[in-house]
Amino acid sequence: MKRLLPIILFCCALAAYARNSLPQWRKGELEIHHINTCRGECTFFVFPDGTTMLLDAGNAKMEKESEYLVPRVEVTPEEKIISYVRSVMPLHKDSIDYLVVSNFNAGQIGGLDAKTSHTEARKPDYFLSGVTYVCESLKFRKLIDRGFPLYDYPVQNLSVEAKNYVNFIRYQTQHNHLSAERFNVGKVNQIKLLHDVRGYQRYFRVYNLAANGIVWTGKGLDCIPFYSLKHNFKYLKNENTSSIAMRINYGKFSYYTGADLSGDIEEQKDEVTTIDSFVGRICGKVSVCKANDGASVFTNSLDFTNAVKADDYIVMPWKTSHLDPNVMERLAKLEEGAKKPHIFATSLPEKYLPQNNRYMWGEYISPSTGHVVVKVSNKGKAYKIYIVDDNKNILSQY
Repeated sequence: MKRLLPIILFCCALAAYARNSLPQWRKGELEIHHINTCRGECTFFVFPDGTTMLLDAGNAKMEKESEYLVPRVEVTPEEKIISYVRSVMPLHKDSIDYLVVSNFNAGQIGGLDAKTSHTEARKPDYFLSGVTYVCESLKFRKLIDRGFPLYDYPVQNLSVEAKNYVNFIRYQTQHNHLSAERFNVGKVNQIKLLHDVRGYQRYFRVYNLAANGIVWTGKGLDCIPFYSLKHNFKYLKNENTSSIAMRINYGKFSYYTGADLSGDIEEQKDEVTTIDSFVGRICGKVSVCKANDGASVFTNSLDFTNAVKADDYIVMPWKTSHLDPNVMERLAKLEEGAKKPHIFATSLPEKYLPQNNRYMWGEYISPSTGHVVVKVSNKGKAYKIYIVDDNKNILSQY
């Protein structure tokens, strides 16, 4: 009965908000929309002054339907992203200020298969999936990724998806006036307020923590280039460990996002350290943490979760290898005396819903799923978390 009580209370709260719509963004609010596409990650931000940013637009195309948490979707990820973003854009905006691409995995940029359409006579042409598809309908002012302009570090042999993405960048920067630049690790406010700097600059900061296996030390522009160190690296030179990681501060509120960040560094015999542990230490405690890589195995290490000490975690799972029970236990912080945060997921298989979940962390995960929206107000002094459907109807609120 004790275990059921939090679920009953939470479900009662759902009824109070089920018929309400998500309030429109108002100046002074920071909004973070974790868009549920069931095929990858996509997060849309509205900063306090109305500056906007889209982080990733994935559409991973797995070989087997059974590899997805949700095998069949009625609306493509790209169309869901386009429709949802248009519905929450500040009313005066006709373009998005920033497009940030965390890494070149299909879950961030879009995958390719035999059914993927492509452009014609653009020189270079490219396939339309994920980011490249979304950019056909949404207008962006500046793109920031981990590799522009050469895309030759840490490896020169890019995947088919990454090569397609580079063709897209070449065309858009040469013919459609898209501005592009490389994510600069250690830089503060490379991503910045653009519309009312005086009103909110003193409260708002974006810290560039990591990218390309390079991690900021917290001092000036000093960084640790892990790929260049003479260590025996395991799983290091891949897109996961190359992921862009950021911390966003708005007054007392703080938020971490790091895409698929994961990977082991074996520094000495029998001594293994994860790259996310270094990022976690530099990031420090945050109010809300977007869990790395859908909480899959080898991510969100104990060192990382102990460092960020998030009050709330948001998980964006889309394939069956996500939501690893051991990782979810770390997010819930079940050890005695530790604070137990709420966990919000954009999607959950039936077996992990609180009423069916045989794990202790099931008590601390929201029973409703959908687009997870963080609304921060009063210059960072307060925030709420909403779960909404495609029509922005509130399913739950915390």
